[in-house]
Amino acid sequence: MRKLKFEKINWKFIISLNLILFLILSQNVFAGPQSTTYEIKDYTFGAGGNEQSGSDSTNYTLFGTVGELDYSKLNSSNYSLGGGLSYTLKANVPAAPTVTNVSSWYNKLKVTIDNGSNPSDATFLIQVASGSADFTQDTYFVQSDNTLGANQVWQTYTLWGGASGFTLIGLYPGTTYYVRVAAERGNFTQSEYSIGGSAATINPTLTLSLSTTSQPSPPFSVDIGNLTAGSVTTSTDKINITISTNATNGGLIYLFGTNNGLKSTTAGNYNITSSSTDLTSVLEGYGARGTTVTQTSGGPMQLISPYNGSSQNVGIIDTAKRTLADSTSSPVTNGQVSFELKAKAKSTTPQASDYSDILTILATGSF
Repeated sequence: MRKLKFEKINWKFIISLNLILFLILSQNVFAGPQSTTYEIKDYTFGAGGNEQSGSDSTNYTLFGTVGELDYSKLNSSNYSLGGGLSYTLKANVPAAPTVTNVSSWYNKLKVTIDNGSNPSDATFLIQVASGSADFTQDTYFVQSDNTLGANQVWQTYTLWGGASGFTLIGLYPGTTYYVRVAAERGNFTQSEYSIGGSAATINPTLTLSLSTTSQPSPPFSVDIGNLTAGSVTTSTDKINITISTNATNGGLIYLFGTNNGLKSTTAGNYNITSSSTDLTSVLEGYGARGTTVTQTSGGPMQLISPYNGSSQNVGIIDTAKRTLADSTSSPVTNGQVSFELKAKAKSTTPQASDYSDILTILATGSF
């Protein structure tokens, strides 16, 4: 009887031990992962691929990378992300953009990007630096109006001008600009930046030179000749003006005099007054008439009324600054303008050999 009793007690002891062990194991199974600094209380998730609360903040959103995903959560006309293991297909890296200074520009450059064989709905970001080729200082992004700004602007290849490119405007003169491009085909697909392309703006330029038919260098003087009452006399020499400028809105040539006509001090300051008129229809007068305009490139140059008259029609030369010619609101290279002087005396005009006027010719650029 003692032997049977001993075995029964031992059997109960073993059962109790197994029960204790079971409880310890059960505690380990149901406790969440933890350390001295954190513990995950619940790491279950719902079905359907919906975004769970707590998966976003003001700076980011986690769309979900585990569980069942809605097949339309991330998709475009070219790809979709279905259920199961998710992965990201990056956009192709574009080739280096082409950056050129087309025509001695001082405030703009031509930029043409490469689409990197990306699909039509891919978008592109264009970064520009003026401080360094490694894009570590003075960096900006091209905005939708083709200026530079701080905001990242993503546009399709077509909106960036396609194969024709676009003109980057609002730049500083005499500065080298470095340009690189990144592509994107949806969330989390941005490519690395392309190799950079570069070009430089030049400084604003405006040059003016003068000559006459017989005088290639200053000082200049133009002899109208002896005036005969009732007849129009034309200067033998023409005054030639050459202008070049890269001003966006072109160059202008101005003309003005000193005496409001041809003045003689020996004849008591008598003045053959200048006016815009047909000299054949007046008794006395004086003025200028443009004869030719040419240019090597740009422009074109054009004479401005009243200096574009024909025959004996002249434009006034007085103390007011008046536009003789311009380059039609465009940059111009070697724009040339020639004009002649005409005068007419009447029978009562005092005779003198010192009738004269001092002409001033100015040039400006509309930058």
